[in-house]
Amino acid sequence: MDRAEQDLEEACRAGIDLDLLDTNLALTVKERWEQHDAALELALKLQAAGESRNARLQSITPASL
Repeated sequence: MDRAEQDLEEACRAGIDLDLLDTNLALTVKERWEQHDAALELALKLQAAGESRNARLQSITPASL
């Protein structure tokens, strides 16, 4: 077994999803950027939703219950 095969086996043991890497590397750069932009948009929406929820929770005090 050569060094590259050993490295791939070690990566698998470490939990790296080599199939996912292969799938993403099969995409064009433009497709990867589009996926990145979509993921970033989702992350920002989730962050804003969390901040909105936290602001509503902070406005509730024991006296208001």
